[in-house]
Formats: sequence, structure tokens, C-alpha cells
Amino acid sequence: MLRRVGLFAVISVFTLGLGSLAVLDGIAMLAASGEYAGNDRAAVLGLGALTTAGGLVPIALWVVAGWALFVRRQRWEW
Repeated sequence: MLRRVGLFAVISVFTLGLGSLAVLDGIAMLAASGEYAGNDRAAVLGLGALTTAGGLVPIALWVVAGWALFVRRQRWEW
């Protein structure tokens, strides 16, 4: 059980850290899109939406890893 908690802690640092940074950066881009006009605004809106959606992927992987390690009690043999 201690190995599972340690593995989950390592996974959490990277997935939640990087995912939350990407989501916050995407939200900042979406908020800043009001300062632009025309094609520049469309580009900033598109990049902000893609960055926000991309930042949700590591967070979803964190949820799946937690489920596999603790709920399903999957053993990962190396």
C-alpha cells in the first residue's frame, strides 16, 4: 500500500502540476482575447481553448491512475 501511495504522489506532482498550469494559462489567454481584434483575436481564442482542453488531459489521467491504483487495486508488474 505504501508503494501505491508513493507512486500516486509522484504521478500527482507531474499531472496535477502541469495540468493546472496549462488550464490556468489557457484561461488567461481566453481572458486576454478581448484586447485583440480580427484574426489575432481568433488565434488567441483558438489557442486558449486548445490549451485549456489540453490541460484537462493530464488531470483526467490522474483520475484514471487513482482509480486503477486504489479502487480497482490493479497491480503494475515491472
